Amino acid sequence: MNKKLVSILLLGILVSTVLSSGCKKDEKKTDPPTKGNTGTFTDSRDNKEYKWIEIGSQVWMSENLAYTGSDIKNIADNYDWYDNADADAWSYYDNDESNKNSYGVLYQLKAAEKACPDGWHLPTDAEWVELQNYLKANGYSYEGVSGSDKIAKSLALNSGWSGSGNLGAVGNSDYSEYRNVSGFSASASGYRAYTGEFMNKSKECYWWSSTESGSDTYGDFNLKFDNAKMWTFHDNMKYGYSVRCIRN
Repeated sequence: MNKKLVSILLLGILVSTVLSSGCKKDEKKTDPPTKGNTGTFTDSRDNKEYKWIEIGSQVWMSENLAYTGSDIKNIADNYDWYDNADADAWSYYDNDESNKNSYGVLYQLKAAEKACPDGWHLPTDAEWVELQNYLKANGYSYEGVSGSDKIAKSLALNSGWSGSGNLGAVGNSDYSEYRNVSGFSASASGYRAYTGEFMNKSKECYWWSSTESGSDTYGDFNLKFDNAKMWTFHDNMKYGYSVRCIRN
């Protein structure tokens, strides 16, 4: 066999291998997932209606809780917030009730544990991780591939977030077909520090977990405007974070 023929055969094999490899890579990509079942329910304590979304085998509220009943304290003053040893306080962001409809209420941990209505509860760490694992395994990353942890865009609303140039970040307008594809509808509600200051509205959101992680610390889960992942932290229970209830 002459050298020219061998070269042609080798070139054909190389092209075939590259094309085959490309096809296999494309096969990993999926179309944007479809949202699960949705609905509404009414909190009988204050007659407020909430939306919910089915994600995998779980049913989540698809907006932040806004309960402000008499069994939890409204604390506006920064020092009183910091000094509240019971950690059972709530406030609106900036103590401004106009933030309620868009962002819900910020709760200290013990208030968060009391706040979910009948039939719903404050999620555990394990329930939050189940949500993340479902999204990772079912192509909810902005890349459209299974197994990726870059799922933040699929959880977030398409407005109210500060802009970011980081690829696939919540605040970047790229990959718009994956924006809030889960239906979780996360808003950039910010938080209240344990010292009482209000921080990072339009840039971050935090939600409490009911899982205790140490002395006076509990789990919480976070989205950031400039990042593509969902983050897990453990913070002092006097922080003011949002609440998403999960159905019992």
